[in-house]
Amino acid sequence: MSNVLHRETGALLADVFAGADLPRALLAYADLNGADARGANLRHADLCNADLRGARFDGATLTGADATLSESAGSFFARAMLDDARLQGMNKRHDGVVGIDFSGADMTRATLKNSNLNGARFTNAILRRADLTRCNLSGADLSGADLTDASLASANLSGATLRYASLVGTVLSGANLEGAVLDGADLTLATLNGVRLAGADMSETLWSKTVVARAVGLHEVRGLDRLRYGDASSIDMHTLRASIAGLPAELLEQCGILARDTDALRRLLVE
Repeated sequence: MSNVLHRETGALLADVFAGADLPRALLAYADLNGADARGANLRHADLCNADLRGARFDGATLTGADATLSESAGSFFARAMLDDARLQGMNKRHDGVVGIDFSGADMTRATLKNSNLNGARFTNAILRRADLTRCNLSGADLSGADLTDASLASANLSGATLRYASLVGTVLSGANLEGAVLDGADLTLATLNGVRLAGADMSETLWSKTVVARAVGLHEVRGLDRLRYGDASSIDMHTLRASIAGLPAELLEQCGILARDTDALRRLLVE
């Protein structure tokens, strides 16, 4: 058992321990640095501005909890229930890698926008309809994550790993995917508007009704000759003008550009 104190005033807030039953607990500004709350019930708890660094929440229930502006570098949320949780602005004051472990967590409809999640682990996590707008996910591991209908708009995913992730219907508008590894990911109905792609690996990704517009560096993507295709996708003229010289004919045909027109377009847009 651990007495939890207010991180600024030192006032006693609650006792938090592994397996604790604390639904709707008021733990704003709590000092939970290194706390063991594995398997605890913290449904709808208020953890705003709390110090969660190094804390263990493995298998805990945090459905609907609010950890806005909390500090959580080095914390563990593996297999935790974080559906409908509000986690926006986490680690805003932390520079560099935070290394949070969300492996296998259920984060359905969770809000994490504007958070520093550099180097975080989301392997096999459920992030359906989650909001990761403007998150720093550089170097993060999202292998096997379910990001169906999630928002990664303006997120920094440079160097991130998204192997076999489900990006069905995912909004990636304005995202930085430079150097990211997406091999085997499902990009069905995904929106890649204004994305930066130089050095990304898209080997064996599935393109089906995928939308690419104003993309930067598409021709520098690795694995474009090893894509998988479903229904026709689309690509805009701006992207073609910048990248058509380096795009394989199969990708262009999948985006509605007939083989007989490819050479003419290349001459028109490149020369």
